[in-house]
Amino acid sequence: MVDNQSCKDVPGAIPDAAQADAGPSGKAILGRMIDELPDVPWADIEILDWQPADDRLPVEYTFADTSFGRVLAANTPFGVCYLGLAEGNPEAVLRDFQKRFGYATQVEARTFRQKQALDFLDGKRDEHIVFHLRGTPYQTGIWRRLIRIPSGRVVSYATLGGGVRQARAAGTANGRNPIFRIVPCHRAVKNTGGFDRYFWGEAVKRRLLAGEFIPNKD
Repeated sequence: MVDNQSCKDVPGAIPDAAQADAGPSGKAILGRMIDELPDVPWADIEILDWQPADDRLPVEYTFADTSFGRVLAANTPFGVCYLGLAEGNPEAVLRDFQKRFGYATQVEARTFRQKQALDFLDGKRDEHIVFHLRGTPYQTGIWRRLIRIPSGRVVSYATLGGGVRQARAAGTANGRNPIFRIVPCHRAVKNTGGFDRYFWGEAVKRRLLAGEFIPNKD
């Protein structure tokens, strides 16, 4: 889908390993933490609820190269339903995708909806993107809160969940998010500024945050 370009030359790309190793520190993360979520999404994106009848819909998927690495993108007729970082471990991402959508008719194909998400990863943010996400009402509620976290900012799991008592549940729902980077689960952290157990790998989360903390990103 994209040319093989150095990540440092692509808007929004994950910085290289040297940049990631330099940060961000817990102090830097705390300095980017906000206590209240804005009322609007961080980009022109929308999440549609999955209805019971949607289980009968076909799911189209493809692997593609982006500035973030190789990804698996999938969609239903209503929107993108999965975007997984496959770089380094495509078998694991394919297993996760098939586990989530094993009941559906899966068709390997490239589509316009996938292209929109892939273009977004590569810095083209001028189109409205619709995600059609399968989850519990609580999970989709958390995912809708995730898309309100601005680029370059983070929130605690407590803020994400709406209170300290909801922090653990919010963290669990955060970890089930099926959309890499655009539904930004990497922007949720511990209230100490630390983090662990990111689905796509702790090193990836560190690199995503390091890239977003650079001024004028996104």
